[in-house]
Amino acid sequence: MAAKKFVLMNHTNMQGHHFGCARVMRIIEDGLQVRGGEIIGRLDGKQNWQTTPEALAILAQADGIVINGEGTLHGGRKKAGWLVDIADHPVSKGKELSLINTIYQNNPPEWGSRLARFDHIYARESRSAAALTQAVGRPVPWLGDLSTSAGALPDNGQARSGVMVGDSVHNTVSAGLAKFSRDMSPQADLIPLTISLREENPYRPWLIRQYRHYTLKLRQAVQERRYPNLRYLSSEEAYLDLLRTKSLSVTGRFHGICLNLAAGTPFICISSNSWKIEALFDDVGLNPRRLIALADLSPQMVADHDWSFDDKETANIAAYLQRTQSQAADMFDKIVG
Repeated sequence: MAAKKFVLMNHTNMQGHHFGCARVMRIIEDGLQVRGGEIIGRLDGKQNWQTTPEALAILAQADGIVINGEGTLHGGRKKAGWLVDIADHPVSKGKELSLINTIYQNNPPEWGSRLARFDHIYARESRSAAALTQAVGRPVPWLGDLSTSAGALPDNGQARSGVMVGDSVHNTVSAGLAKFSRDMSPQADLIPLTISLREENPYRPWLIRQYRHYTLKLRQAVQERRYPNLRYLSSEEAYLDLLRTKSLSVTGRFHGICLNLAAGTPFICISSNSWKIEALFDDVGLNPRRLIALADLSPQMVADHDWSFDDKETANIAAYLQRTQSQAADMFDKIVG
């Protein structure tokens, strides 16, 4: 029997920039391939596939199209609309459509009728599942973000110490976290969840790409001089190895929290650009004291509290990771069929 051929849309690790995205995409690819699926194409979410002949050609050869919704489908964003458009396009005729691992928040009502044509839809948290259920007119299940679906990371046996401070999708929050890390130095390392300051867009015109490449290098050099405790790591593995040695993580990223859960690292966090962090707290059963305002973040505030997971949180996190692992396996079984 011939292998079922898949094209992955909104592939978020084409350049290896973001460690959370790297983990998600590896898990998606492994989940399809270990069940006999063949991945014949990977399409970057920054690229409008409808105007790209190479993308249309590879989509035409697929049996199934799998969209990694991740944090893209909120606020009616243009690039999210490109993904939803696949349901109306002739290239998708006769193909199995799957939208997985997705947020869904504040999107146009007309998207619902297109998404209703998808064969498989899986939200990554309960709020988005409720919004999708209403949008498509049938029950939509949810499971945790796929970055948590490989279960808990094994204990590396190292004693934990120090604080790992991350970044955010919001520049102002990233700047506040960086200042906080400097105020806590030398106890705190500033470790973004990415390999560099910004991911470059390879689909922009050449001259714009050259200009942005130069300005980004300059901005990163300035940032590194300003914050001597800043380090950009080269891989997801290096990030997780360091994270498992820390007694506390301070982050403004959804995937930062997900990786903390997998690593068993206590954390505090700043809200992001959608309901994703608040929904994650609800679904896992995390103590809301961990979600703080940037204005309240200070070395004294951190020192004044024990941020360890209590027994209830520890049990809730273990159950969430086990449930997500089981549900992800079931999801991939259904998609590969």
